[in-house]
Amino acid sequence: MWNAQQKKVYQRGETSPLYTFDCVYDDNATTYEINDEISSPIVQAAMTSFHGTVFAYGQSGSGKTYSMSGDNMSPGLIALAIDEIFEYINEAPNKQFLLRITYMEIYNEKIYDLLSSEEKVIKIQENTDHQINVIGLVEQHVTCKEEVFSVVKQGDNRRRTSATAQNDRSSRSHSILRVIIESRETAEEDAVMVSHLNFVDSEKAVDKTGEVFKEGCAINKSLFTLSQVISKLSEGDGEGYISNLDSKLTRILQNALGGNSKTAMICTISPTSIEESHSTLKFASRAKKIKNKPHLNEVFNGDAALLKKYRMEIQRLQQTASEMGVNDMLIEKDELERKLREKEEAQNEQQRLIENLQRMICVSSSIGNPDSKNVKKKLRRETWCGPKLRRQSHYAELVKTSSIMSWRCIY
Repeated sequence: MWNAQQKKVYQRGETSPLYTFDCVYDDNATTYEINDEISSPIVQAAMTSFHGTVFAYGQSGSGKTYSMSGDNMSPGLIALAIDEIFEYINEAPNKQFLLRITYMEIYNEKIYDLLSSEEKVIKIQENTDHQINVIGLVEQHVTCKEEVFSVVKQGDNRRRTSATAQNDRSSRSHSILRVIIESRETAEEDAVMVSHLNFVDSEKAVDKTGEVFKEGCAINKSLFTLSQVISKLSEGDGEGYISNLDSKLTRILQNALGGNSKTAMICTISPTSIEESHSTLKFASRAKKIKNKPHLNEVFNGDAALLKKYRMEIQRLQQTASEMGVNDMLIEKDELERKLREKEEAQNEQQRLIENLQRMICVSSSIGNPDSKNVKKKLRRETWCGPKLRRQSHYAELVKTSSIMSWRCIY
């Protein structure tokens, strides 16, 4: 068994290392508390154009997927982050936002699009700004929380899972949910801010036999590469070969590990395997030493920012619609009627295109509300308060997976 004292973790009744982290949570903690301290600052930064990553790591059955996705009784960090994204948009009346979702899994070192049923080639490319892009994924536009949850559910249903000794529905792959956030000040003409917010649920296989073992070899190979990258980065010398290219997982998360991103890693352990728990804690201790270099991400190229591209297209369509007319020259009655019908149809089509593009852009619901200035801005949800949550909310449940208590260590 394990004990936690403030920010330290150690094995009870044994002579073992003392592990120290930024935050340590036991089985009494709720995802609301973890979100408040760990995930929320990264989400807030992503809304202001910093890349962000929340990474869950640990053995099967220790609570990774529960922490990220939650269950019917308690929302996970992803759901709480989505709530926060749209709260932020609603409280920013002078900005426009364009949100897109991609959802992928890495299974046997091959990338699959969880939002598409088609078998297709997915490539990883690095642009001139050293941003890693996954080419070929479906990008789903979303404008409200309900659309996001629908997209996530669609992807979750396509994830590969199987029963293990620790969990009756264990993931057999690494998954990456990415929210692409574009924003601009309403009065600003050129600059568009673009950030990527990643939620990573990694898998650490421990099964020894059968087909699951074969899958586990691929899973653990990528995690071995991840460990090598973490180990090299934690040395802090910045020299030598860092093997990001050896694994799809580390390649996609290149910026999250020592690069341009604000990153939090949630490492989960359970009593089922002391050896695996020590391995996870050692991994987290090395990862804690990594220093990232996040910065604002501003785009001036219209082709690189869809928000600017859509705005220019809306202006073009509005200009075209206003210029439509019938020539003053004498025209036969039938010809005139035909041209008038064509003009009306064209204007209707232009308006439909404009409305479709405008519908993709998220703005605060307070825009156009004459009473909005008199409404006191709500900075935080009351349900985020941990002590109050325990007294009032049915969400204050012990964090358990398959009746096994989970411990979460955050750096």
